[in-house]
Amino acid sequence: MESTRPVRRVRWALVAVIGGVLGYSWIASGLRPFTHPEAVAVAIPLVLAGIALLRMHAADGEITRRGTWVWGTLAAALVTWELVSYRLAPRVDHPTLSSIADSAMSTHPGRFLMFAAWLGVGFWLFRR
Repeated sequence: MESTRPVRRVRWALVAVIGGVLGYSWIASGLRPFTHPEAVAVAIPLVLAGIALLRMHAADGEITRRGTWVWGTLAAALVTWELVSYRLAPRVDHPTLSSIADSAMSTHPGRFLMFAAWLGVGFWLFRR
């Protein structure tokens, strides 16, 4: 009976984390698109994942691996495209990734599913 206690704690911790992620997704997806609060809600998981990734790679001594540089370059290119597209108006001529995705998730339940999926795929990629 004593040996099942750590498994239960891990299971409850996992349920709590998943519940927290779904709750965060519901709140974040309810914010108005293209507003400062929504940008902050999207930036928080990105910053946390970036910090964890850098700490993990630095601890393993893998910071110079080719894959790290490839993904970093891809991320920098996407961020650059977003910023350049954001500055060039109108959005019809220069859509950002956010405005393209917004048409697919124009209602709150759809936005919730997409935000939760975004966090899930990001976590999956992070774990790989």
